[in-house]
Amino acid sequence: MSGMYALKPWFVGRLRSCEEVLVARRVSPNTITLAAILASVMAGGVIAGGATFDRPLLWLAVLPLGVMRLALNALDGSVARRLRMSSPRGAVLNELGDRACDLAVFAALVTVAPAWMVVTGIAAVTLTSTAGVMALAITGTRDTGGPMGKADRVVVLGLAGLVAAAIDSQTPFILAIGAVICGCAITTWLRVSRISTEMPDVRQ
Repeated sequence: MSGMYALKPWFVGRLRSCEEVLVARRVSPNTITLAAILASVMAGGVIAGGATFDRPLLWLAVLPLGVMRLALNALDGSVARRLRMSSPRGAVLNELGDRACDLAVFAALVTVAPAWMVVTGIAAVTLTSTAGVMALAITGTRDTGGPMGKADRVVVLGLAGLVAAAIDSQTPFILAIGAVICGCAITTWLRVSRISTEMPDVRQ
């Protein structure tokens, strides 16, 4: 199961014109990464704002801001390759940026869901991402497979925002967090299993 990551080549293709503009202007990949974090902070802001100020229509912005984050996440890597600016430091910043994006959104979910669910969700997402990075360190290939990778999480929470706004209820967010937790548990297990299969001689 590869999740929505399988759609990345198609998604990147749709961003080609944006990529050309960024390359022509020699925009730093790190700047694009920071813009992705800003989009996630804004997504978290509209989640919290909708709940705090009883403005559920704000939740309609969660999905487009999430898609913006995914677009920027895709563009920072492609622009780095085009400008030959790929570096270990950039890779680290990209990973830290992804975790910051997740945290910005999940921290805001405490305004619409029980705190224990939010904390569990953050832990589940962190474990899933860590398993992917472990695969890169051990096998040389980043594992992006599983039913609840980055893109899947963004879409699930974004759709929850649309439904929550339509019915004026926080329940869709709670259900979405539950789905993310369960999906991340499966994804983490699958990624760790693949590491064990590909590197049978690795010892703890």
